[in-house]
Amino acid sequence: MKKSFEIPVYNSEVREAVRNKENHPNLEDKWADTHLIMVRAHTPDEAVFVCRRQHPEKMGFVLGEVAEA
Repeated sequence: MKKSFEIPVYNSEVREAVRNKENHPNLEDKWADTHLIMVRAHTPDEAVFVCRRQHPEKMGFVLGEVAEA
């Protein structure tokens, strides 16, 4: 049975741009702040895998500790 997990996510590239008073070319400034992403999955590892598909590390997204919601 799937469970709900929360994963904190922010974008390091956007944070850097905001710090330098610039805009990221593709993402809104709000990604400089941490967002709690809700994911339904069987395990914490599966939740990270699902989250990474939409918030890939290569695009600057940073995932925090997974918590069961």
